Amino acid sequence: MSEPVAAKVLVVEDNRTMLALMQYYLSKDFTVFLARSAEEALEVLQREQLHAVVSDQNLGDGLMGVDLLKRVSELQPHAARILVTASQKLEDAQKAINEARVNHFLTKPFTEQELKNTVGQAVHNAALVAIRDKMVQELKEQLGLRPAKPAAGKPGSPPSTRVKTVEPKPEAKGATSQSLIPESERLAFRDGLTGLYNHRYFQEALSAGLLSARRREQKLALVLIDIDGFRRFNLSRGYAEGDKLLRRVSQLVTEMMEDPVTHARSDNSSEIAARYDWDVFGVILCNADVERARTYAEKLRKAVEEMAFPEDEGVAGEVTVTASVAVFPDQARNEQELISAAEKTLGTSKAAGPNRVVLSVK
Repeated sequence: MSEPVAAKVLVVEDNRTMLALMQYYLSKDFTVFLARSAEEALEVLQREQLHAVVSDQNLGDGLMGVDLLKRVSELQPHAARILVTASQKLEDAQKAINEARVNHFLTKPFTEQELKNTVGQAVHNAALVAIRDKMVQELKEQLGLRPAKPAAGKPGSPPSTRVKTVEPKPEAKGATSQSLIPESERLAFRDGLTGLYNHRYFQEALSAGLLSARRREQKLALVLIDIDGFRRFNLSRGYAEGDKLLRRVSQLVTEMMEDPVTHARSDNSSEIAARYDWDVFGVILCNADVERARTYAEKLRKAVEEMAFPEDEGVAGEVTVTASVAVFPDQARNEQELISAAEKTLGTSKAAGPNRVVLSVK
């Protein structure tokens, strides 16, 4: 298996010492480009396709970091944008988010690990956005939707990789292109029944997550959740009720994904839930050890067991799930081994009995 190409990161800082230090910290994991002014940064943007841009807020040449990152969002919208600032004012953060679409912030003073973690997370998120856009574009081509010709830009400017507009097929002239875009995005990487990510996007996200985990020397947990006796449930209650059950369980799968510190929903692009198979769900937990993954799976198992069915009291307690947990690099060195470990553990657990959480062992 070939070694993945290192992500390209541009660092913009007018202080030579700080610039050299940031280069030293990041060069172990990324291909780093340096710029001491907004002008130098724009020159790099013209010739390199970047994965992330890290810019100090005060560049010392009359242009603020937020202004540079705004240009980055126009020239290379897929590149992650990270603003380094000493300010903790809410209005400054709001301006950066609203005007420059800044993805991440780094507050001075910061440590080496904080810098590497922030850049690594930003690059990972940007990679998943690029995967989504690629899948949307492929689906649009399959549906016969083609992007409109791009407007002429400045010489040397890299073309935007985002699709701005689409033209409907001749037989669908009554429909507007704008109404087709959200639907094609949904079809590209969402499961039609549950609304979770589909299996293909799950595989792409897992690959990107493992790449990020390797770079940052972090763990990544894969949780597979299987509805116990789902085939029997379908036969006894009908497929319409089975579909309802899938939607109910999928909702709990996402509701249980919360940050262990802030308890906020983790529905960002770093941690995803997908419909892995017919009645199996897959969850990717980034920077998660076996205890965090086990806690998540156990909370979900209990929530499903206690799930209320107001319209049919006889179902309460009948529906349960079995979950398996595998962690990189504890039980696996790569994507194939991680999936194999989780699937094997799930199969063994199902054979031993329902309604349980089982951890993979190496």
